[in-house]
Amino acid sequence: MTTHEMDPAMFTALASGGGGPAAVALLAEVRRSRTLLLIHAMVDLAERGGHPAAPATRTTYEQLRAVPTAAMRAVLDYPRVGAWAVRTTARLQAGAAAAPEQLAAVLASARVHAGVEGVVEVPGAAAVVLPSLGTFRPVTSRPVCVVTTAEGSFASDGVAHGDLSGGATAHWRPVGRLHAEHDGLRLTLAVDGTGEQNLPDQVRAHDTLPSGKENRWWERFSEAWRLLVTRHRQVAEEVAATLSVLTPLSTSGSGHAALTFANAFGCVAMSLPEDPRVMAVALAHEVQHGKLSALLDLFPLVDSLSPRRMRVAWRKDPRPPVAVLQGVYAHLAVSAFWSRYDDREARTEFDRWSSATRAAIRSLAASGTLTGLGEIFVEQMRLVTDEWADSRDQCQWMDKKLPI
Repeated sequence: MTTHEMDPAMFTALASGGGGPAAVALLAEVRRSRTLLLIHAMVDLAERGGHPAAPATRTTYEQLRAVPTAAMRAVLDYPRVGAWAVRTTARLQAGAAAAPEQLAAVLASARVHAGVEGVVEVPGAAAVVLPSLGTFRPVTSRPVCVVTTAEGSFASDGVAHGDLSGGATAHWRPVGRLHAEHDGLRLTLAVDGTGEQNLPDQVRAHDTLPSGKENRWWERFSEAWRLLVTRHRQVAEEVAATLSVLTPLSTSGSGHAALTFANAFGCVAMSLPEDPRVMAVALAHEVQHGKLSALLDLFPLVDSLSPRRMRVAWRKDPRPPVAVLQGVYAHLAVSAFWSRYDDREARTEFDRWSSATRAAIRSLAASGTLTGLGEIFVEQMRLVTDEWADSRDQCQWMDKKLPI
């Protein structure tokens, strides 16, 4: 079993809002270990519960463990896989209908990445998702064979075929990509869904960029990345190290929507913003949620069983302490982002969110719901916000002290 350790300096850096690529790499390793443990538990639960697919799932699991490490990690790190592992394990624990046999799709993707020759049978479905690769749409209900040879890989149900290295066809849609590069720093995001269904009202998630808006997405993405790299270099480095997938959102209301999924580390979901600065601050905001979700896998910072509910400025409904902690951590980044600008909008946003963050930190500290490490974490955030309040030239202080 893999063990993970974090030294106090890295923990303090994370609590201050930063941490850098090294901290993100450790958090990614932690989440990968969790995903692998969940898959192991899923296989055991399927066997103990007498699931009809248990024998095949056990075989698939053993084959997955034999895939070369780099390829296996590439697929286990894909946000959709982590989210699926959580959902499937939870359903098996609850005795609900579950499909652990879909682990075959994970195996197929890993073997394609590794170039391991052979055939993997994936249970048939209306759409067979191969994580990180794309979606195959069969025309029969037969299992889909994912075949890898020296010449390449393809999927087939015996009637329909899809070249996994080729472009989109009637039966195969490869995962799209967004790329941006500025001043030597590159961000590449797969455009894909996560399978998560827990979305706010009036928000829909998509697996592809909306038709007719692809160019606008590319332009906004490039502009936002240039802004992050130019004005918030250390944040840009963390974003590049953390994020691997963008899930496009559409909203039936007005305004911009952005969110992350606690169990899909590396994924950010958002609608198309009108302003590149809105996209940039959304990336800075959402990457914090991902970091903290993974950190909570390592360290319990809050009593997760506490019935206490707290009010914060960014939500209308009372929130549990762990959600307040998430909000504080994200708005620490938002406040620091706006501190780098001196226009009226930026000053207003900084005043608004720094004040709200300080108030929420005080509430958390007095809530009685923090663990010992949680108290250290929140105290470090308080020190950051106190520096804001004490500094006469906040922008200059941020340049010297904050990673954002």
